[in-house]
Amino acid sequence: MNKAKKVFFLALYYSVASKLPNYSFPGGKLYNWFRVFCMKRFMKVGTDCRIMRNVYVGIGSDVAIGDHCRINESCRLDNVWIGNHVMIARESVVLGKSHAFSDLDVPMEQQGNTICRQGVIEDDVWLGIRAIVLPQTVIKKGCIIAAGAVITGITNEYGIYGGVPAKLIRNRKN
Repeated sequence: MNKAKKVFFLALYYSVASKLPNYSFPGGKLYNWFRVFCMKRFMKVGTDCRIMRNVYVGIGSDVAIGDHCRINESCRLDNVWIGNHVMIARESVVLGKSHAFSDLDVPMEQQGNTICRQGVIEDDVWLGIRAIVLPQTVIKKGCIIAAGAVITGITNEYGIYGGVPAKLIRNRKN
């Protein structure tokens, strides 16, 4: 698809589609279809996804969403690859970059951003409400991240994490 079409659908997504009511609202399936239709024109979105209103993905070039995902309202996704069957609760944030701060002679706001490795959320993950995922984090298959947790680094498969900073609470397999 050419650049002009991508820009058109990006503008249509942010100006109209992202503002439409959620899936549970009467007519919500149609609104969701339209949101996903627009998003698929400027980024990768899998099949059977529910993406609620006010989900921010920047220009979408560094975000990919797998199949059967549920992204709830007012989430912010940046520089992340999301697997299949992932649920992200309202107001969660996946950060994909950070500010440079190494030069003490230059104000931090003038140093720009640091380049970060893309974050990964593997299959069958659940992020609780207002979870924060810091840059370069890898959330392994089957994890649950508790509401309000701040997660960083690489998790264990099927782990349940909570707190600030998030720590392993227990493993779902045990």
